[in-house]
Amino acid sequence: MAEKLDELRVYQDSMSFWKAVAAILKRPGYRRNRKLAEQISDANDSIPANISEGFEQGTDRSFANFLYHSKGSLAEVIARLRESALIGLITGAELKQFEAQGSHLSRSLGSLIRYLDESDFKDRGRFRSRQRQRGSEKPMRKGRGTRD
Repeated sequence: MAEKLDELRVYQDSMSFWKAVAAILKRPGYRRNRKLAEQISDANDSIPANISEGFEQGTDRSFANFLYHSKGSLAEVIARLRESALIGLITGAELKQFEAQGSHLSRSLGSLIRYLDESDFKDRGRFRSRQRQRGSEKPMRKGRGTRD
């Protein structure tokens, strides 16, 4: 598992998606349809934000829960972009590109969720830091939780 958020491929992909969506929201058509733009922007912001917040959680189950929220926000962005295409704010080709990128990101989120569900580590990140601290202390006795 990655030690830093930026090492997660799914986070990198979410930021690429975020940038692409944020770029189209600068178009004049979205300035005229502020409610739709705000809905897309809020959901778009939620995708990487939930990955980031989940990464800092103490258990795999908690992290996976935040990833589910990211997946839901991603689905909302795609749905709103479909509305955008229907009213002519983006082209059909642009929509297909966002759908493809969104589908890839959704599968990646799903894969990470499955991995976390299977590993179900209860002490994310803290185990390694304890091991590093122990490197300079007396070793633990085998099979016991006390020091010599």
